[in-house]
Amino acid sequence: MSASATLDDRLIPNTLLSCATILIYDWICTLDKEITHVWLRPVSTGTILFALNRYAPFIDIFVALSAKFQRISPEDCLTRNTIVAWFTVLGIYLSETILMLRTWALWGTQEVGLHIINDPWNLVTELEIRSLLYVPTTGVGCTLGKAGAIIIVAYILLLLLETSIVILTAIQAFRHLRYSREPWLIQLYRDGIVFYVYLLVISLANILVPILAPSMFSNWLASPQRVLHSVLCTRVLLRIRAPSHWTLFQDSIAFDLDESRGTVTFAR
Repeated sequence: MSASATLDDRLIPNTLLSCATILIYDWICTLDKEITHVWLRPVSTGTILFALNRYAPFIDIFVALSAKFQRISPEDCLTRNTIVAWFTVLGIYLSETILMLRTWALWGTQEVGLHIINDPWNLVTELEIRSLLYVPTTGVGCTLGKAGAIIIVAYILLLLLETSIVILTAIQAFRHLRYSREPWLIQLYRDGIVFYVYLLVISLANILVPILAPSMFSNWLASPQRVLHSVLCTRVLLRIRAPSHWTLFQDSIAFDLDESRGTVTFAR
């Protein structure tokens, strides 16, 4: 067995187990806040958005784990990894939507066209899935025989989007913090910029891995990126909805439903 195959047998399953552990640990750590700030409030579109961002990653992470620890055919491997791929795309799109809405709220914009980032990702994902070829294996899990490199395009688009978010947030932080040093305002921008930096780092890593590593590792960090987006966006939403911050945030950003337009907004 080649060194790459041996590494694949150990690295990818351990990465998926780590992702599942992070999801469960974060859920345990923030469950009390979730119950108080989300489920004890009236159900709204914001509640649904929170639930999808919070719990959908459990589905694709455990589907991915099942594909690594069961004896399945190449056809089943493709089916399960197709499910994982689309859940990952939809999950990252949802998380980026939350971060974009939050950023536009800081700039006083009430709505944003969310489709502009979704269509290219859908196309790239479809082409990537069509390029996957799984080969029979004598053991458990899936062995990837061939994969295209077009997934790099999706990660580059994501990197550009997150860079734009960081720049826009930093500009507003510079403007606002010149006139106010309120602790809540400092925390708002500090957390936002730190979260975005984490996402930038994992996006950059996802661009470099397909270039520098064998094809079987082209999507190695897709699941960590998916989990990181979910965890960070969950904490963003919980912090915004916290009663201790509500009176402070209500004049800056408030996550709610725009009934007249039927859309979710972060309103100033």
